[in-house]
Amino acid sequence: MIQEKLDHWFRHEYSRMLSIFVSKYGTGQIDSIEDAIHDALHKAMQIWGYKGIPDNPSAWIYRVAQNNLINQFRKKSKHGEFEKELGEDQEPSLEEIKDETLKLFFACCHPELKEQESIILCLKFAAGFGLHEISWALFSTYEATKKKFQRAKAHFKSSGLSLEIPSNELLKERTEGVLKVIFLMFTEGYRPTDGDQFLKEDVCYEAMRIATAMLRHEAFKTSNLFALLAMMCYKSARLQARMQGGNEFIRLKDQDRNLWEKELIDKGNEFLYVAFQKENHSEYHFHAAIESQYVNVDSFENTDWDKLLNIYNYWKKTTNNPALELNRIVVVMHARGAETALNEIGENCREGNDHRYWAIKGELLYNLKKYSAAIECFRKMMELSPNQAEKLLAQKRMDDLAGKKAKKSIKNP
Repeated sequence: MIQEKLDHWFRHEYSRMLSIFVSKYGTGQIDSIEDAIHDALHKAMQIWGYKGIPDNPSAWIYRVAQNNLINQFRKKSKHGEFEKELGEDQEPSLEEIKDETLKLFFACCHPELKEQESIILCLKFAAGFGLHEISWALFSTYEATKKKFQRAKAHFKSSGLSLEIPSNELLKERTEGVLKVIFLMFTEGYRPTDGDQFLKEDVCYEAMRIATAMLRHEAFKTSNLFALLAMMCYKSARLQARMQGGNEFIRLKDQDRNLWEKELIDKGNEFLYVAFQKENHSEYHFHAAIESQYVNVDSFENTDWDKLLNIYNYWKKTTNNPALELNRIVVVMHARGAETALNEIGENCREGNDHRYWAIKGELLYNLKKYSAAIECFRKMMELSPNQAEKLLAQKRMDDLAGKKAKKSIKNP
């Protein structure tokens, strides 16, 4: 119970605490700030286990981290300039936290940093992601991601960047970086890289919270923001149905649509309408348009697979994205049949080490009743996936296929 609370707090509060302290003490103190927050979390694990969780756990950890920082700074004579701030030990208000968190996103997406380094820094500091999660989200290796993070952190630390919403001249460039991070945050929450969960709702809702907070600033109300919000609303509307029955993944065709949140779907439709009022369309527009096709029909059988395939084919002309192609293959299966989809996955997708490739190929072979080949694909998926919940799903599919294979052998000895 304590560990669950701490995990929940870490996701929701880590970036907020970091942003408050960086705003207060400067980017040059980032190492001390990180140490103080982690130390506070460690003390919480030790003390709450026998004393119980306080009424306001966030305030408790804030005070412990703040006291830790005060002690660190007082030991170093060169931090005399902090004496005034150190004497003011007031907890920030909720509105202050919201504003400072958004400012941290913009600070991490500073134009002095390379784009990918900005994204890595933002996902680490402002979203609380681990380096393994970040490397997976960026289709990179852990070691390469670690090196880029270290370079970006060193620049962030020495730059003296201020936490502020940029002026209009810089707003557009940096807003796109922030939207990219929010998208990656939501995607990681919707389908986690590792761990033992199929879904991290808190990460999804935190991404939505930050995007929604941007609507408070008129300058942020771009077509891309509305498209991203539409996509997140559509996907979030299905979260409860997607994980019905604990941590058991429920596929779209088997979901109870009565559990879908109609209000979120309606809100997504509103955002999508606004997003398409302008001519320039981004990847977020395509994501949102695709998700709208899934949630605005009354049954899986009534899904317009031909229309979905047309959207994917048009999108494919504008980008070279391995994940996009794999998702498109699933639509090809429903629109043109499993045989056609199997041919296309062989022509357009690399086998490689992406467990999703093997999961989708396994489903295609399953539909073609090629059970032995499908079992091998799911076995490969289980070997490659870093997510324990996905490994269990692969094992379940293998067990199911083994049963079907046995029945087929009896019928055709």
